[in-house]
Amino acid sequence: MDRKHSTAPLTEPQLSNSMRQLKSRLMLFEPVKIVLAYTLIGLLWISISDSLVVSSFPDSPDSLFRVSMLKGFAFVLVTALCLYLLLRHHLALYHRQEQALRESQEHYRLVVESAPEALFVHDAAGRFVYANVAALRLFGVESLERLNGRPVLDYVAETSRSTVERRMRRVLEESQPVELCSQQYIRGNGTLMDVEGAAVPFVVGGRPGSLVFLRDISAQLEAERSLRESEAKYRLLADNAHDLIFTLDPEFRLTYISPSVQKLRGLSVERAMRESLPEIMTPESYAKVQAAVAAHPDVAEDIGSVERLELELYRHNGSTVWVETVVRPMFDAAEHFLGYVGVSRDITERRKAEEERNRSREFLARILSTIPDPVFVKDAEHRFVLVNEALCQMLGHTSEEIQGKLDIDFVPQEEAELFLERDRFVLETGQEDITAEPFTDSQGNPHVLVTKKGLFVDTVGERFIVGVIRDVTESKSKEVQLRNSLLEKEVLLKEVHHRVKNNLQIISSLLFLQKDGIEDPAIQELFDESRNRIASMALVHEELYRSGDLGRVDVKEYLERLAPRVIQTLRGNKRLDIVLDLAACHLPVDKAIPFGLIVNELLTNAIKHGFDGRKTGEIRLAVAVSDAFVRAEVADDGVALPEGFHPEACKTLGMQLVVQLTRQLRGALTFGSGQGTVFRLSFPLSDAAEGDQPHP
Repeated sequence: MDRKHSTAPLTEPQLSNSMRQLKSRLMLFEPVKIVLAYTLIGLLWISISDSLVVSSFPDSPDSLFRVSMLKGFAFVLVTALCLYLLLRHHLALYHRQEQALRESQEHYRLVVESAPEALFVHDAAGRFVYANVAALRLFGVESLERLNGRPVLDYVAETSRSTVERRMRRVLEESQPVELCSQQYIRGNGTLMDVEGAAVPFVVGGRPGSLVFLRDISAQLEAERSLRESEAKYRLLADNAHDLIFTLDPEFRLTYISPSVQKLRGLSVERAMRESLPEIMTPESYAKVQAAVAAHPDVAEDIGSVERLELELYRHNGSTVWVETVVRPMFDAAEHFLGYVGVSRDITERRKAEEERNRSREFLARILSTIPDPVFVKDAEHRFVLVNEALCQMLGHTSEEIQGKLDIDFVPQEEAELFLERDRFVLETGQEDITAEPFTDSQGNPHVLVTKKGLFVDTVGERFIVGVIRDVTESKSKEVQLRNSLLEKEVLLKEVHHRVKNNLQIISSLLFLQKDGIEDPAIQELFDESRNRIASMALVHEELYRSGDLGRVDVKEYLERLAPRVIQTLRGNKRLDIVLDLAACHLPVDKAIPFGLIVNELLTNAIKHGFDGRKTGEIRLAVAVSDAFVRAEVADDGVALPEGFHPEACKTLGMQLVVQLTRQLRGALTFGSGQGTVFRLSFPLSDAAEGDQPHP
């Protein structure tokens, strides 16, 4: 580049000054030529025309005068025309040159203003006189007025000031350009920026100046710093990674290996770097590597290729270790092939686990094959993924034909939709499902299947339905037969209870007829007591016959019928009230009959002995159930028990029955007196509670 750049971008004052100089030169040069031409033509015209006129009109002064006047007018007209043409040509030339100059200046201005690099000009005093748009943006100022006249060093960081001053002196004093150099400048907001700058001499107003080029390299330096930090981090990561990281050149020679080789193979980095691939791994593994290389002959062009291999490497003591190795080609920024980079991870334990899993699968397959019931596993799409031999026989297809298929491929649509509905229930709720399902085999025979299905979720979250099927067609048939037989027996048992009740009523009627033939009131009373005992037993059989449960008696309903009947039979002319407080309770026959007899005897005892000398009274009968025990209470508001009374010492038939029947129920009987007499009976509700002590 020349040291003086008269064609460099100019400011508006410089453009106006150049235009004025051009006009002055044109005005000085062209008029001289015009005057000289005019003078020469005029002299020639005068001398020649005068000679011609004088020779033509020697004797006629008037004619000579008139011709001379005409000649003068003609000269003036011709010279004026010539002058007009010359001036017109001169002005056209002037305007063309002026326009060309303006266009040239505009082109240079556009180039400078549109330049992506920052450009500015400073004078000999080191003050800004011009800056393009990129420079204004670089310094963070809005307009050129913010820079014009300010010292350039005000925008130079302290660390770079001496360097910039030295470079400015070289340009201004020695008129020597300076090469690119990294410096630090200051933006308008006070922040530092890293730039590369160069400068060349430039004339400003006839005095030395400098044209400076600046390029912001802050992002570049930051990227370089980040790259260095990234390289350091990756190096630190590679050196401390548990996995083995390595790089190979295009000839498969190690160029780097991480220190984790010491843990994986028991070798130092230096020793591992000296080994070749055949020395590192077993022959079988090396053959895998060779096959992988042969499968990618154009690896230098296959940027995205990745190869995953399981290799067996030698350790320092001769043992081996299994690794999973991921290898991919390595390229530089220009996509030139540099070699390979790979990562190896110890999978010895995983290989052992896989072998154990394979053995477990084989063991599971053997178990499934020996299970007589059909077993299956379906995926979330309801496709069979595992079946045993029993299911194959049930469907009439091989395992290969069943796996991957749906239920609808083997059974009618109605049955398949039912299977699918239960599968969805298991998948959506996660609950086990046991359902009886219809099934039609390949021969068209109907079956009834009881299928138990459950949800299994593996370690990766895949959901499966596990099912076990049992063909209960024969069992269902036997169940129907058994139900029919049981129904027949229930009918027979009801008939037995009905006949027993009728027989007891016949006995009661016979006693009643016999009583009418006896005149002794005491004996009649004994007959009434016997009839009540028979009635209490007959009432049990009647309740069983009337209810739907042939094995248990509704105690509440039974006592609601028994108690009023006993009082009605024995009260005579007394007005006795009965208060019932009965809880819902059901007792088996072997407990209901003795319990009814006990209540009958206690009510009889209260009616006969509790109201001597009284015509009115109240008897209270209560039954409750708590802690698996039945608790009954018969109380009256009559006279108290005799002193020294005890049921076991009493010789009457009624009390002896109460004591013996209480023992039969494995219960406890208590009694007391106060505002009348009370008897309390407690006994276990079922045989399961007989081991507990009954509580009064």
